[in-house]
Amino acid sequence: MMMRRRRRRKKKKKKKKKKKKKKMMMMMMVVVVVMTTTTMMMILIMIMRFELN
Repeated sequence: MMMRRRRRRKKKKKKKKKKKKKKMMMMMMVVVVVMTTTTMMMILIMIMRFELN
């Protein structure tokens, strides 16, 4: 019983760690999306400037 309880506690801790990792992944995804959108906007602005000129 004691061993089982210890294992259960360890599993719960692992789950919490996984959640943290998921949050980090989400943050990374958001950062990547923002970077891509900003780069696209910059490229579009450059193209527009060239077209105007």
